[in-house]
Amino acid sequence: MKRKVPIINSKTWNAMIDDVSRRLPLRFMRMSRRWVHPWTIMPEWSDVAGQWVFRIRPGFINGVEPEISTTAMLASERTLDRIEEETGTRPDKKQSVDALITESPQILVPSTRIIGKGADAEAVSISESGDVKVEFEGVPEFFIQFGVSDEKVVFQGNLNSGIQEVQYESAGESPRLRACDVVLYVDRAAAKLDTIQGNPFLDGYSALLVINYGRSSPARERPWLNVTAKYKPIVEADLGNLVEGTADPEFDAIKIATIYFLSPPKFSPELPMDDTWTAFVKHDQFWNLCHAPQKIPDSTPIDPIRLQTGLVGGIADPIFSSLLAPGNDAYNTALQVLRNRNLAGRFWSL
Repeated sequence: MKRKVPIINSKTWNAMIDDVSRRLPLRFMRMSRRWVHPWTIMPEWSDVAGQWVFRIRPGFINGVEPEISTTAMLASERTLDRIEEETGTRPDKKQSVDALITESPQILVPSTRIIGKGADAEAVSISESGDVKVEFEGVPEFFIQFGVSDEKVVFQGNLNSGIQEVQYESAGESPRLRACDVVLYVDRAAAKLDTIQGNPFLDGYSALLVINYGRSSPARERPWLNVTAKYKPIVEADLGNLVEGTADPEFDAIKIATIYFLSPPKFSPELPMDDTWTAFVKHDQFWNLCHAPQKIPDSTPIDPIRLQTGLVGGIADPIFSSLLAPGNDAYNTALQVLRNRNLAGRFWSL
């Protein structure tokens, strides 16, 4: 008895193989004796782009590869072919495209921060006596051996007697240090405090603060990576604007790595980075990751926060705002509710 051989359309077969190959954490091709960790970043100078770029060893979130934005001229043929098949148009070389990291794109280093001489201040504080203190990001110990030194600003006098002069220590011939961060993001739902205005004479309250869950825009289909000059972790439940802003972010983020760029000695601070600089990478993640947001709380009603003013119309608005000022009971109560009910998730390594 002859068996019928199943026939699969070549386009369907190639699409299936392409999808499976992208989701394999390790390929069945041994290129060297050294195994490379997921998220390994490999910086290089690009003559095509005329600036620094990097490649990243694919890492996975819940078994899914992230995407990252790059230009078409730095994307691989796999990316361009996929986009052309999806949209019917092949991107122009200067066009921005979203590439999957399994497609081995080159990613531009769009901006960097200065560390050490010439750096911008991270914080400025004033003591009770009026003395001004400026804080800068410290130079990592590794780069001190190359002659990189911290930035220091000296204030003569204080706010009470008057600041007479600001002295910047000379950079001399020491090398320059710049850096950028590579950050991974995953979309999720968020908690938001909404305001329901009422009439104190009819309803017995001027406003109710209630908490809802959702998003202001559709979630992205997959995680994504972004390159930023400096990653600042999100401050949980920062109620900069309690009644209008979404204090709970609509994503979770984790830093993948920091890329440092070290100049040769005597390099002019006015010139951009070039191929004479040397790149170093400090990795924060080494394994594939899992991510899970917190479960949306059950539908058990939350006692709303009642704001009483006894006034109606526009007359109540300034009083209503003062009730939500930091330090007041209504503000602190709302802040505590949000902290207990936000959906901030967590990452963990496989």
